[in-house]
Amino acid sequence: MPTELLISRSAGRTATALRENGVTVEIRVEDDGAPLAVGAVVKGRVSKILPGIQSAFLSVGDERDAFLHAADLLLPEEAPPAGTEADEASDPDAEFERSADRPSRRASSGPPIEQRLREGRELLVQVAREALGAKGPRVTSFVTLAGRYLVHSPRLPHRGVSRRIVDPEARARLRRMAASLPAPQGGFIVRTAGAAASPEAFEADARALVRTWSGVEARAAAARTPSVVHADLGLFLRTLRDLTTEEVDRIVVDDDALLEEGRDYLRELDAVLAAKLSRHTGAGSLFDAHGVTADIDKALRPRVWLRSGGTLVIEPTEALVSIDVNTGKFVGSRRQEDTVLRTNLEAAEEIARQLRLRDLGGIIVVDFIDMVSAEHRRQVIDALALALRRDRARTKIAGLSELGLLQLTRKRTRPGIAAALTRACDACSGTGRVKTPETVAHEALDEARRVAAAMGEQEVVVRAHPEVARAARLQSQVERGPGALAGRLRIVEDPGGPIDRFDVVAG
Repeated sequence: MPTELLISRSAGRTATALRENGVTVEIRVEDDGAPLAVGAVVKGRVSKILPGIQSAFLSVGDERDAFLHAADLLLPEEAPPAGTEADEASDPDAEFERSADRPSRRASSGPPIEQRLREGRELLVQVAREALGAKGPRVTSFVTLAGRYLVHSPRLPHRGVSRRIVDPEARARLRRMAASLPAPQGGFIVRTAGAAASPEAFEADARALVRTWSGVEARAAAARTPSVVHADLGLFLRTLRDLTTEEVDRIVVDDDALLEEGRDYLRELDAVLAAKLSRHTGAGSLFDAHGVTADIDKALRPRVWLRSGGTLVIEPTEALVSIDVNTGKFVGSRRQEDTVLRTNLEAAEEIARQLRLRDLGGIIVVDFIDMVSAEHRRQVIDALALALRRDRARTKIAGLSELGLLQLTRKRTRPGIAAALTRACDACSGTGRVKTPETVAHEALDEARRVAAAMGEQEVVVRAHPEVARAARLQSQVERGPGALAGRLRIVEDPGGPIDRFDVVAG
């Protein structure tokens, strides 16, 4: 299918948009110089050890300490864990994939973490997942460095091939090439982009990665704690590095400096890909011309309309993402089962796109419209699985629960597009709802009574939003008995104030 990559940079922010068949399927946004991005190697200090959950927290220079699980810990004096094949444990071509995800799938068989670590010890770790919400970044000792054709794991002596390369003969050939790569320590995993690379290209990539790691170790030895000693490429160059020539038909940038930067980077790395790089020349902005700006606005809304008239309602929470499928305006054919199936099939395709577009991850629960037929349920699950194959992030469908909810997981290492572009509402504190004027008026009068009780006979002034003020006047007019504020209360309207805020002062 025709695929294009659009890159825009302005005011210290880089944004990329991947479009397939004229539809935006991925959007990534990154501020220049963002601290503790995925892939950063940090020299940190153990601040706390939690034996109860076999974890530790590290001071890494961020507002929140980083989380390190025992299964992600490998000390310099310890031997690397045995029995884990690199290509079975990690897919280096999954979006933002790090080897940190490997240890989470194997039990930590060594001594407990409290016997391996002491508070105050310095460790060299890599950011595997950026800070999300109230959680700090997650880090790992299993550092990986990504090149064009290879991923280097300095602390794991394994040689493997990306699982995205499925041809058995190609895998065997690439495994032999990886096994012959010289390295004083560590291992290599062949990336998808290396499927057609020559042995000479592999060796050059391997030498560059080994030199990079030597530089990281040298800087770490001299650096203060905590500090970042290595950062991955920025979003633009990282995207170019991780692309294969066959994945994209053209690459368009909106800035002369970006064009030159991209050409310099690709000139010797991939001449074919460099030839696909061009400059946007239209009158309007690059994203406006291709409808990406409108797609970003839609990606920040919870409701998604399907072509048939059905809807998706997408609600990310701290624990999981819930997606509700509804028929909406679609009434379909005479048979209800056919209407439901058609809506669910269309929803499955759109859900896969929305997960990529919004970069949602973690546990995802989908409430499809109830289907009586087992064959229809199978068709919907198969349609979702097929659509998810285009996703570079690792996904896994767990199946239908007893309640008829479809469960799946998607690898999450960065905040989604909404977290990158928005913040919690100052009025509702992120709940999405505000109190009614009557509720706020009741609270304001309660506060006024407390102030009046402490201030003797002085007048009490309530300043509030006009709707709240009107409700407060109505409520105060019917008050009777002890504590009533009749004759001592003055209510002032504040048109500029938020509806759920008020001030109470003595006059």
